[in-house]
Amino acid sequence: MSIDRREALGFTLIEVMVALFVVVFALSALMLKTMTIVDSTAYLHDKTVANWVALNQLELARLANQQSNQLVTGETTGEESMVGQQWYWRITPKNPSDGFVQLHVSVAKDREVADPIVTVIGLIDRYHRQ
Repeated sequence: MSIDRREALGFTLIEVMVALFVVVFALSALMLKTMTIVDSTAYLHDKTVANWVALNQLELARLANQQSNQLVTGETTGEESMVGQQWYWRITPKNPSDGFVQLHVSVAKDREVADPIVTVIGLIDRYHRQ
């Protein structure tokens, strides 16, 4: 029994199907990893910009305190546009003491700031003028 040369050079159907299965499995894993990276990048972008907004508001509160020598006593809310998005912030004074107050600046994409992306905490005190 001799084997024809044309039959010996090709792959069997099973070999081709196994190779295709391996390729499909590898491509789906690669696609899943790519989607995870894209989601992480978008989250980090939002977190970075929200942090900038919070730091801006904290610095504005410090400058206002420096000008008026008055501590923040009530909650303040507002919105700011940065990098083409609207951001909503809330400043909540905590633990007021004689001469200083702790400010919690929360930033979110929703107006209620119910689930903030970032919260920055800072202290301001009364400036002593001579």
